[in-house]
Amino acid sequence: MEPTYEIRSGALAGFTLLVPRLGGDPAALLARVGLPADCMRRPDLLIPIATLTNLLNLCAEELECSDFGLRLANMQGVRILGALGKLVLDCVDLRRALAVTQRYMALHNQAEHWRIRVERGRVLARRFDHFRDTPAAAQYRDLSLGAGYRLIRDLAGEDIRPLQVHFRQGPVSTMQQYRDFFHIEPQFGQPHDCLVFSADIMQRPLRTPGDSLERYFDEFTQQLLEKHRGSLAAQVRALILQTLGAQRHSLTQISRLIGIPSRTLQRHLQQEGTGFKQLLQDARMETARWHLRASNIDINLLSAVLGYTEISAFSKAFRTAHGLSPLQWRKKQREKD
Repeated sequence: MEPTYEIRSGALAGFTLLVPRLGGDPAALLARVGLPADCMRRPDLLIPIATLTNLLNLCAEELECSDFGLRLANMQGVRILGALGKLVLDCVDLRRALAVTQRYMALHNQAEHWRIRVERGRVLARRFDHFRDTPAAAQYRDLSLGAGYRLIRDLAGEDIRPLQVHFRQGPVSTMQQYRDFFHIEPQFGQPHDCLVFSADIMQRPLRTPGDSLERYFDEFTQQLLEKHRGSLAAQVRALILQTLGAQRHSLTQISRLIGIPSRTLQRHLQQEGTGFKQLLQDARMETARWHLRASNIDINLLSAVLGYTEISAFSKAFRTAHGLSPLQWRKKQREKD
């Protein structure tokens, strides 16, 4: 049996704005695939990838919009990063921002990961599916590759254009719609889903965020904190889970997001019987279990994106918490299923 891959609700950013423009009812469409109407206001909601692909296909059919995945991608960009977006925009250039984003995507989506490399003067941003290749996921792949492109332009400039766009699948929309979105004609039936750019984009400074983007990140963070209003420790833990991928987590980063001075935050956490380091470790272990139980992510990749400099440190921490190595724990969970 294939694992139930999940993705966080940020994958649907822009959905409630796009669907009415196309003449649809967002709540009704979400309900038809079993999702709550407020899922976009629940930042830590986990959605099975099969549910997301069903929703995208339903929208494409019901709204008679063959490029629904691309249209949704065009409304996302840096917003898909949620609370992490505010930290990403502090990076000095696109190279560092994409390094953080690559780790974030690997951690918050069990269904895929991205690998970004600079080779011979070109940036290759390749995405890899973890789930079985099926035609039903075509709209999802359009959304994913399109959102990756939208994110890069959001971060470093609307004038950025790809040198090439590769899809493993065939087109699900018209070639003109793909050209309008990517500003180039994609190549289909390729070995990998891949965005190719000139390497000089990596040195670009990041764009200054506008007021609307700043408000979006602040509102997103406040919604997350409101859900855990009864406990400051729970709020800190939720923010850590949302920002894993920043690699070097610090109390200063989280205190900035939560709006409390670092020393005051640390004192309140001590009063609740915990501390930042313990909450960070708990969040790392929760995310590790999530992936080991229901994704095929490589242990080395999981260790790196969780912020461990060596896999031995990750294995030791996991064994201390669970009495088994990550590989042993994964095998035991699969045997239960």
